[in-house]
Amino acid sequence: MESYLKDRSRLFNADSEFSCPDECDRRGCKDPQLHVSVSLIDLIALSRNYGKKVSQLFRENLKIGFDPLPGREPWVGRLSLELKKPCVFFDGKWCSVYGSRPIPCALFPEYLWMTYPPDTLLQRELIRDFPCIQRPGTISPQRRQALQQLSEMCLREFFLSDLYLFGVSPLIIDLKNIAGEGLDELSKRKDGLFQLPHEKVEKMIYDRLFSGGYLKEWEEKIERIDREDVLEELGRMKTLTDSMIRESTSCLVAYQFDGNRLRPIHLL
Repeated sequence: MESYLKDRSRLFNADSEFSCPDECDRRGCKDPQLHVSVSLIDLIALSRNYGKKVSQLFRENLKIGFDPLPGREPWVGRLSLELKKPCVFFDGKWCSVYGSRPIPCALFPEYLWMTYPPDTLLQRELIRDFPCIQRPGTISPQRRQALQQLSEMCLREFFLSDLYLFGVSPLIIDLKNIAGEGLDELSKRKDGLFQLPHEKVEKMIYDRLFSGGYLKEWEEKIERIDREDVLEELGRMKTLTDSMIRESTSCLVAYQFDGNRLRPIHLL
C-alpha cells in the first residue's frame, strides 16, 4: 500500500504546467454543489499525511453524498463518500494536503481539458466561470500519460471503495418514489424554473440511511480500516477488484427506498 500511495502522489503533478491562477476564488474547494467523491484509498492517503485516523477524518471531514447522474433527472444519482464543503483542507488559497489530495482534485482541470472540447466545458453551469475553464492550458504528451494513469487508478479505487462499503458498484439511488416529500421545499431559480435545494435531497437520503442502519454499518466498516490487519486485507482485496473492474457507460440497476430499506429496481 505504501509504495502504491507514493506512486499515485508522484503522478499528481508529474510533467504538469498547471497551477491555480491567483484570480480564482477557489469555488471548487468551497461550493457544496461541486461534488468531490473520495475513495477509501484517498482517505488512507489523507490519514497518512494529516496524522489522523481514517475513522476520525471520515467523521469530521466527509459525508455520504448524492451526486445526480448527468443526463438524468435530479432524482437519480450515485451515492459515495464526498468531501464536506468548504473543504477543511483548504487553507486561504491553497490545499494543505496537496501531495495527498484526492485523485479527483488532482485530475481537475487538466483531465477535463484533455477529454472535452472547450465549448462543451463552457456550457457547464457550475464551472464555466472558472478561469481555468475559460482559459485552458496546454498538456504535454507526458502529462497526458500521467493523467490517463491517474484516471484509471481513480476508477479502480472507487470500484474497490463501493464494493467494500456498499457491496455493489456503483450504488445508484432513484428517489422518484419519494420525491413528493420535498415539494414544500422547492425554490424558484433566476431562470424561472423550480428546484429542490440539494442539501434537502441529501437530508431525505440521510434520514432514511440512518433509520435503516446503513450509516452505522458503513461507519463501522471505515473504523476497521484503522486496524493494520484490515488495511492489509483491503490491499489484498484491491488486487482482486483491479482485475474485476469493467468500465460501463450505463447502469441497469438502481435502488429505491422501501420505507428505510433499499430495494433493487431496474433502471430504464
